Amino acid sequence: MGPTTSNKNKNELKDPYSIWRKYFDDEMLQEILKWSNEKIKEYRTKFTKENRPELQDLDMIELHAFIGLLFYTAVFKSNHENVDYIFATDGTGREIFRCVMSKSRFLFILRCVRFDNPSDREERKQTDKTAAISYLFAKFVQNCQKAYNVSEYATVDEMLVPFRGRTHLMIYMPMKPAKYGLKLMCLCDAKNGYFYNSYIYTGRGSDGESLPDEERKFLVPTQSVIRLAKPLYGSNRNITCDNWFTSVELVDNLKKKGLTCVGTLKKNKREIPKQFLPSKQREIGSTLYGFAGQNTLLSHVPKKSKAVILLSSMHHIEATDQTTGKPEIIHFYNTTKGGVDEIDKKCSIYTCSRRTRRWPMVIFYRMLDVSSVNSHLLYDIHHGKTTERGIFIKDLARSMVLQHMQRRVLNERLPRELD
Repeated sequence: MGPTTSNKNKNELKDPYSIWRKYFDDEMLQEILKWSNEKIKEYRTKFTKENRPELQDLDMIELHAFIGLLFYTAVFKSNHENVDYIFATDGTGREIFRCVMSKSRFLFILRCVRFDNPSDREERKQTDKTAAISYLFAKFVQNCQKAYNVSEYATVDEMLVPFRGRTHLMIYMPMKPAKYGLKLMCLCDAKNGYFYNSYIYTGRGSDGESLPDEERKFLVPTQSVIRLAKPLYGSNRNITCDNWFTSVELVDNLKKKGLTCVGTLKKNKREIPKQFLPSKQREIGSTLYGFAGQNTLLSHVPKKSKAVILLSSMHHIEATDQTTGKPEIIHFYNTTKGGVDEIDKKCSIYTCSRRTRRWPMVIFYRMLDVSSVNSHLLYDIHHGKTTERGIFIKDLARSMVLQHMQRRVLNERLPRELD
């Protein structure tokens, strides 16, 4: 677990900004800059005075500053605060925002940020429903994998990114706090929640995209886990997942690829013997084990007429955890099941997500949130200490806005209150 070999150079991991650039590299930022400027040019023609300062093209320095301000909104918990309040000049606003750029410029950039070529988007959408940001998202995921080696335990689960706008990608998940949003299927490090692999769920059939025909014949949950776990093939790592994903089919297929799997099972699975199902006759605290090949089936009774059923290809003996008194398989599952929930929680604590009607912006905001979480984890591992994430993000934001602020001081049109 930790930085990949290519990232062990001390200069590459010495400060928050250097680490963050592992996730948003030059290629990604240039892509954002290119298509955002195309949108700016389009909007500029709608104004009588096209030479107004807030209508000018972006450059890389200002793009950094804009993203830095988004990170500041995460630190100050002002991502949903009215922009008028943030940029207020009566002493109640945040001075750092006005020092970096004007309110009108910030709003204009926010309106114009784009991630792909609009001229062929409709054509690309025929085969890629997330064409508006798919290239950027795929590059981001690739960078997440390059920067880090997952520990021996990984978690696969769903992540709901809150969104209430109009899109065919909208998902309703009543058990999630937000209930409505965009669904990401994720594989994360079970120990710290590091975001390692993911894809955007776009509806029925999308889980099997990029898989060969023989693998697309599997159950949909199996396709999802296989797609996410491919970068870990042959590594002898374990994948923990819940009862939507777990099946004998999945466990057997992962075993062939050099991975073990532990997960809860739905009670309607045909492979479960009748005596393993919930029954009034079974005693509270009793446990049944079943062994078939390299797989272990467990049924534990936590309370009357209830049974928790798990399948594992990692455990091969009857064992009880000495600390909790529960079967070892259940203890292991409880310890490793929360990887995706961990990063989801961290993203919600410090988020730069703003209200928007554009779903690609929702994904972009989540990418920024995830990049700050991953960068912070990498920073702590490299420096061998635990730092407060809010301070880390603030240092990152400061690094990103500084150069633009220094350049802006020389601007003759600088607002009087900033002189």
